[in-house]
Amino acid sequence: MKAKLLAVVSAAAFLSACANMNIPGVREMADEGSAFDAALHQNYADLAQAEYDEADWADARYFTSRAKMAAMSQDTGPQMISERSLPEGSTGEVEVARSDLLAALDAGGREKAATAAARAQASFDCWLQELEENIQQEDIDNCRAAFYQALAIVQAEIDTAPAPVAAMAMPVPMNVYFGFDSATIDGKAMSVINGIVEAYGKYDPAAISLVAYADRAGDAMYNDILAKSRVDAVVKALRDGGVPASKLAISISGEANVPVATEDGVAEQGNRVVVVTFKDSM
Repeated sequence: MKAKLLAVVSAAAFLSACANMNIPGVREMADEGSAFDAALHQNYADLAQAEYDEADWADARYFTSRAKMAAMSQDTGPQMISERSLPEGSTGEVEVARSDLLAALDAGGREKAATAAARAQASFDCWLQELEENIQQEDIDNCRAAFYQALAIVQAEIDTAPAPVAAMAMPVPMNVYFGFDSATIDGKAMSVINGIVEAYGKYDPAAISLVAYADRAGDAMYNDILAKSRVDAVVKALRDGGVPASKLAISISGEANVPVATEDGVAEQGNRVVVVTFKDSM
């Protein structure tokens, strides 16, 4: 009886969550505001769908509400940091990031770079949500990287007297993650690569460093080969996006000096990665 009651309660909660969201309906709402509001509407709808697909009903409902508000031209700006319970030591960076975002938006970013500004705000809120959840480092990194990439584009558009490219601070390193024993670029990895290509067009770095890793499960020689296959896949995707091969500096680290220190034989998602770093000199 108790198990049956729990099942009924769980089903009721699921149906209630579905009834309160209607993500497709919110996505199709007519936009009543600016180009920024319209872009924000779709970005928040994307986040709502992603959280819904992961059965995170609370965040799916939150992002659905934000999408609806954006469509109605009632956006309230990036989420307040105090509304999320973030891991210790993570608030310093996001406080500066939120301040930089607000400064860029208030300086005309919404009008001059509507699409990038909307992506920056939605990515910031995504970053906060993933930090609070603190389960998937890949998702935290992806939202953080997407935020900085989009913010850089907004800042470049609103800067009336841009500094020489060589003097511009390069963006934070960007991580392209792979599945276990895989060199296939999935949808999440492709979205990161698309962001790298877009940021390349704005920064025009002197060089782009790509360091390929594998986790420490399996044979070291095999992991070197796997890491090479991963970086080859990233190089192809970047070149397909218009980044010249002459800009790319490739390094194969395999299971040596991995980003997340583990014992030998340990499978670790954080080490199945190609780290992409823009350089201001060769």
